Amino acid sequence: MKMPPYPALWILLLSLLGAAAAPAAPVSQLEVRVVTGDRELIAGSTLELRIYEIGRNPRRFALLHGESWPPASTHVIPLRLSEPLDPRNVLRFSLTYRSPMVAASEIDIVSAEVGYSDASGSGQRLLGATLSGVINRQGELATEERDPSTVACKTDADCDDHLTCDGVERCAPRAAGADAHGCVKGTPVVCPVNQVCGEGVGCRGVSGGTKP
Repeated sequence: MKMPPYPALWILLLSLLGAAAAPAAPVSQLEVRVVTGDRELIAGSTLELRIYEIGRNPRRFALLHGESWPPASTHVIPLRLSEPLDPRNVLRFSLTYRSPMVAASEIDIVSAEVGYSDASGSGQRLLGATLSGVINRQGELATEERDPSTVACKTDADCDDHLTCDGVERCAPRAAGADAHGCVKGTPVVCPVNQVCGEGVGCRGVSGGTKP
């Protein structure tokens, strides 16, 4: 690759290539940001986020809890997950809307995004997607569904969790014990008696039977 004439551009290019190659890691928190249009979400309505992953039932998160949302409003909803989510395994996500009133009309979603922090702490959008459109009184607004074949890992680097004490992960989709991404867990480091493994320091002695 020929180096661009401006060093700053070269550094930026390398940073972008590195970010694109960095594998995702499971996350325990999400942040949903929804901007509504000129219609009110009346009290008692249901607005639910659904996340569809390969090999499991969809996860459902209520974004409304009995309150109303005024027209043209912005809402940021933090979600703490009871089970970590691997963004690599997500096929699609959607918003579903239900109104308690039969005569209620549809709602406008100007934009809806699901955000999370990757392994480097940078903010990311789930599937890199933004939902936008109209949802009928009992309808759903969803992203396009990914081909499940694109979810599988290609190299061991796709499975690397950047931890050393739990061993080296492998990409082996056909192996027994492979997860939905095709990754196989590594063999945890076994330290000598009275030592424990610490990230970045390796096996270290313990004091009083507890970790240092």
